[in-house]
Amino acid sequence: MNLARASSLLFLVELLNTALGFLGTVYFARALGATLLGVFFLFEATLYTMATVVDFGLRGAVEKRISAGDDPGQMFGAAVVLKLLLIAVVSATVLALRDPLAAYVGADLAVELVGVVVAFELSMLVVHVLQGELRVAQTAVLHFLRSLTFVTVAVGLLQYGYGVRALVWALLVSYTVLFVGASLRLSTPLSRPGTYHLKSLYDYAKFNGIWGLGGHVYNWMDVIVIGLFLSQAAVGAYELAWRLTTTAIMFSTVFARVLFPQLSAWQADGAVEKVRDLISDAMTTSLLLIVPSVVGVALIGGEILGIVFGPEYTIAAAAFVVLMVEKLPQALNLVFDKAIQAFDRPKYGAIATVVSLSTNVVLNLFLVPRYGLVGAAAATLVSVTVNTLLLWYYLERLTPVRFPVRDVGWTVAAALGMGVALFGLVRVLSVETPATLVAAIAVSAVVYGVCVLAAPPLRVKVVESVRSVRG
Repeated sequence: MNLARASSLLFLVELLNTALGFLGTVYFARALGATLLGVFFLFEATLYTMATVVDFGLRGAVEKRISAGDDPGQMFGAAVVLKLLLIAVVSATVLALRDPLAAYVGADLAVELVGVVVAFELSMLVVHVLQGELRVAQTAVLHFLRSLTFVTVAVGLLQYGYGVRALVWALLVSYTVLFVGASLRLSTPLSRPGTYHLKSLYDYAKFNGIWGLGGHVYNWMDVIVIGLFLSQAAVGAYELAWRLTTTAIMFSTVFARVLFPQLSAWQADGAVEKVRDLISDAMTTSLLLIVPSVVGVALIGGEILGIVFGPEYTIAAAAFVVLMVEKLPQALNLVFDKAIQAFDRPKYGAIATVVSLSTNVVLNLFLVPRYGLVGAAAATLVSVTVNTLLLWYYLERLTPVRFPVRDVGWTVAAALGMGVALFGLVRVLSVETPATLVAAIAVSAVVYGVCVLAAPPLRVKVVESVRSVRG
């Protein structure tokens, strides 16, 4: 598996996917306003809470077993059986709690919620089977198709005045398309499982599910708590700031998705040296775009929110900076997470998750009522840092980890050089329009690129990656 080529292809598709999602979000933010957009974000938070319970580690378990070549067809069948059972239980619970759920979200969407979670879970199960077949790049194309479907259907329905339901129904259609598209590309047959296969998935998923719960808390706990204590407009502004920061970590996320099946295969073959070197290089790669993003948001984060989405969203400007800083430990977390999964030690991830999950919940409940959106962002930053340090500690017990001090040092130096240039630019060029914002970002990107290429070790890595992609 050519990691550089797979990552580059995946990144290009994800770049298109992110650009499409970003443009769609800008349109939705302006068409619905912060309050109605907040209703949709609370629907999503509830949806992915349901999905986390329904899955509880099964997707990761089936990907691990299939990537290791352990009875792929039977493992796939076992996952389907377990998932359908969980879907039935959780769906019945949601319908029973229809009224309080409507009061929290701001609209009666329980039936739609059940439909979307079914489509989401089945589609993501098939996608993880594809990833277990080491066909990660194909999943990126499918995710782009899903995003294109979502934006197209949502925009169309908004024209007919369906409001928030336009986005909800678009989610249902888009995940159905993803399920059909991924199913048509599968090589793994759906076979009748035995007791062994059900137990094997359970043994991995029981810890991986706790791990996945931590990921859900990381992604949505702050939004859920903001929905409890603050306004739906605050939810809308905060979630938009969060989503902007996820674009900065996009390549790190993509690289981690490619990284896992390769690490899993090498670990199964006993190629310990390859695993160790790849983990170290992956840390540099994951941080390469995050460090300059932190500097840029610290200097013009408020302008980005105001110009792109509108003045009502600038209430999240300070939280935007904190959330961007949080992506530094998160980038490393992605690498450590996949490495520990590849070593088939989900128990370690589960322990780290329990600690950081508890930290996140407690800090959110304490900080959000007192410090608002900044408190929510700070809770996420602290909990992710705790989780990352714990994962690092456990990974060291599996294989020595060498932090790339020199390479990361050059990355920081290049980002600071970019920051100096951006600071000087905004002193002479007032960033108040889309054109001036694009100009500021473009200049920053060019300066950072030049600084990276001027750093000898980073230049070597970039050149080697380009050759791998071409080769």
